[in-house]
Amino acid sequence: MDASLEHLIRLQEADVEAAQLRQSIAALPRHLATIEEKLRAQAQTVEQADKAIQGEDAKRRRLESDIKDQQQKIVKFRDQSSGVKTNEQFHALQHEITFAENEIRRLEDQELEIMERAEQLELNRQRARQDLSSHKAFVEREKESARKQTSEQQARLDALNKSRTELRSQVDEDLLADYDRISSSRGTGLARVQGQRCLGCQMHLRPQMWNQVRSGERIHCESCGRLLYFDPSLEPIPDPPIVEPSKRKKKAAVEATETDS
Repeated sequence: MDASLEHLIRLQEADVEAAQLRQSIAALPRHLATIEEKLRAQAQTVEQADKAIQGEDAKRRRLESDIKDQQQKIVKFRDQSSGVKTNEQFHALQHEITFAENEIRRLEDQELEIMERAEQLELNRQRARQDLSSHKAFVEREKESARKQTSEQQARLDALNKSRTELRSQVDEDLLADYDRISSSRGTGLARVQGQRCLGCQMHLRPQMWNQVRSGERIHCESCGRLLYFDPSLEPIPDPPIVEPSKRKKKAAVEATETDS
């Protein structure tokens, strides 16, 4: 393998890592935006729970006021009943008292329902507040982690860009232009061959191309168009051949077994 191709392989390794770092750096703000949006939604849940509880409290206060009004009516009707002179007036006041007592029971039933709803709403609000507090702490940890990770990744990317510039200067111009053209459409410009197969697209090579690549010729994959190269140091070690014993040795081993027996 010539030196220019070796530089190009190292360049591709740097290009791939740099692309991954840029994607990772770009993904961090999106990740933070997602968890912060969840934080805002949880804050809204707490706010809605507060409003719901306030609404139930307001209903309960109105009911308590209505109950007091009915209680005052009962007191007034009872005071009036002591001074009536006819049965008709007395029964009319008793009817009003009974109506007011029934109304009080109805209002108290509503008040009990409100108290039960308020109790459940309070439990929901407590859970929502706990979730909000927990997620706030999580968001702060993620922000700190993102700041540290971005700083480290940016430093690594700067080093890679410096290395890439140096490597590109060491590659033949025609070869570099060929690599850039393929990389722009395929993502990578080189592909290693192994076992008579292009590892870029997994297509098998014709025997002639397989031999050409192993001999160091610069050729392109007929399927994906990438520039192919062969690295014998990365080839898998073949399994040792299985040696079958000769028939004479087999016969001798059998006779020896029979003699021992």
